[in-house]
Amino acid sequence: MHLLLAFAGLFATVSAGSIYSAALAPGLTTSQFHAQDSLGQYSYGYAGGPSAKTETKTADGITRGSYSYVDAYGILQTAQYISDPVNGFRVARTDLPVGPAPVVAAPVQYAAAAPVEIAAAAPLQYAAAAVPVAYSQVPVPVGDTPEVAAAKIQHFQAHAEARARAAIL
Repeated sequence: MHLLLAFAGLFATVSAGSIYSAALAPGLTTSQFHAQDSLGQYSYGYAGGPSAKTETKTADGITRGSYSYVDAYGILQTAQYISDPVNGFRVARTDLPVGPAPVVAAPVQYAAAAPVEIAAAAPLQYAAAAVPVAYSQVPVPVGDTPEVAAAKIQHFQAHAEARARAAIL
């Protein structure tokens, strides 16, 4: 059985195009762990080959973790993440694209304005409206077009005929 599993693992690793396998790299050290309790807390992780991962969830619902791997260019990429019910999922990774730097505008120099003298305003005078204001009527529902009205009549007649035929049977 162990031979079959070792062969299957070797075949899957080689067919995926990876050279990281226990059979191909005999000095490779791997490790893994897992722990959990009845409160929903857990902690697990693994390390070995070109990747590693750890994740922990605490009783307050916060999940924290990190992982790393060697990408196709041979560069170690890492990610740290946290997820909680309030702020959702947040991640910091080494392979995320970086946007352009914000443009900082030069400070604007304003010339001193001459003081303005404000005169007292005359009291407002309200005059009666020359034309009475007309309020619109209550909205009227949209009516059917003649084609729709004819189709409804035809439909109801066909329905009545079908009911009459069903009553005879």
